[in-house]
Amino acid sequence: MQMKNLCTPRLSIGLILFVLRFCFHPTVVTCWSFSSLNPSKTEKSSLNRRDVLSTIASTAAILSQIDNSNAINLDTKPTLAKEYYLPVATNPSAGQYSFPALTPPFNKRATFRYTLGRNAWAFEQLLTFANVTATIRTNVIQMETGGLWVHSPQWPTGEFCALLDDLNAPVDHIVLPCNAFEHKAPMQAFCKKYPKAKVWVSPGQFGPLGSCGTSLQDKISLGYRVDGILGSDVPPWANEFDIATLYIKIPKNAGPVSEIAFCHRPTKTLVATDAVVYVPSGDAPDIYKTYFDADTVKDATFWPKTVLQSVFLPLRQDNMGNYPGYDALKDRLVRAPILRALVDARAPDEVRNWIEEQTTNWDFDRVITSHFASPIQASPADVRAAFDYLFEDDVSKLDSSLSCRDWELLDSINQFVAQTNAGAPAVFDFTRGCNNK
Repeated sequence: MQMKNLCTPRLSIGLILFVLRFCFHPTVVTCWSFSSLNPSKTEKSSLNRRDVLSTIASTAAILSQIDNSNAINLDTKPTLAKEYYLPVATNPSAGQYSFPALTPPFNKRATFRYTLGRNAWAFEQLLTFANVTATIRTNVIQMETGGLWVHSPQWPTGEFCALLDDLNAPVDHIVLPCNAFEHKAPMQAFCKKYPKAKVWVSPGQFGPLGSCGTSLQDKISLGYRVDGILGSDVPPWANEFDIATLYIKIPKNAGPVSEIAFCHRPTKTLVATDAVVYVPSGDAPDIYKTYFDADTVKDATFWPKTVLQSVFLPLRQDNMGNYPGYDALKDRLVRAPILRALVDARAPDEVRNWIEEQTTNWDFDRVITSHFASPIQASPADVRAAFDYLFEDDVSKLDSSLSCRDWELLDSINQFVAQTNAGAPAVFDFTRGCNNK
């Protein structure tokens, strides 16, 4: 477990991240998660044998058209795996309401299920805060025992549960991988839906939803049973998963920053929450049409603006009307700029050690994430490259895709925090490698 004590801030980094993600931007944007670019069809979930066989046949056909080889070539740059383009499943008639829901929308909350391959699935929903909209996903892996391992569960609407139950496997383990509000808010409701499942949480939960320490010996008040604190207690599924814990304690602050990374060894899959993202080019995914009208989603500027505002980069356009910041991020595996500026800049050694553990000792050839698009064909070297600014001393060898002008907004936030003593000051130049164009 990587730990560090930082200077005493009066605002938590987690709260800052939450406010910046959902409360700052005055324009309508969509944050965080991306699913299928153009799903070929939207299917209702069904246990009908004929439908199941038809789905299997169509899936096989799609896979054969995309790539006739099962091998993954890791000599190329990270790219979306072929499973990303499979059809999605929905079941709105099962109900799109969950009570009590702590994050809007409160009544019509759609769920899209994506097949990730290798006995893994993603369940995606929308978050709507005033005029800001976000998407977030739950990743589910079927373990060798046959049970389901549920990573960062979202709101258990009738549709969500129907799509999950259609997998015909018990929910054995529920995992809360970080203490970000949007990830922990649905936990109590989800645990009530699946009371037999064992519950595992990242250390240092805090805030109005309850708290816990770093072990079961500490006081726990989260509103649901906790069977283990990751980083301290060893879960029974550790025989399938590698576990790496990032824990940054900030004295006299509302709470620490924590995030857990996992590697499912049998399927060579890195399971990330916020650590890295892959921003695909193209149109916004169809799930946005469950909240916005089709014309809004199809607007050519909608997706570039959504990406830039979700990672807190300025909406800077060039003479051609393009967005250089978006062009620098798209179709690449990257560290989200907002986390690079607000977390890595304050605890570079801890983040570096955390990434080094994952990329030195773990064997994976793909990544699934809680935000934007996945599965992503990527190696440990690819993940480390997304953090080159923490590992490479020679600035000339760093990725220089982003302009230094694109960092100005986040840099101004760090300067404000330092000048007003409103939080822990940055101790590392997170803009390393930017170009002066």
